[in-house]
Amino acid sequence: MSTKVIPVRFREQELKQIDQLVEYGVFRSRSEAIREIIKLGVEIAHLSEVFRAVDKLFELERMEGRIPIDLSGATQQLLKERER
Repeated sequence: MSTKVIPVRFREQELKQIDQLVEYGVFRSRSEAIREIIKLGVEIAHLSEVFRAVDKLFELERMEGRIPIDLSGATQQLLKERER
């Protein structure tokens, strides 16, 4: 996997928080801290999309009385457990 170096600007307060994480030993460097924080942000954004999609399915279920897609296997089992 190749990496690229990019210039990034931070406000003073943000940089202080990053430096604090490095000082506390959470990360070894500013670069590591920034890289890991960005990865976490990407994961959270992806999870947010998943949660929105599931919420939409539950909204459709409330409106139509059923989920308008065919679910089988583990997903169907999870939904049955949710009803308990």
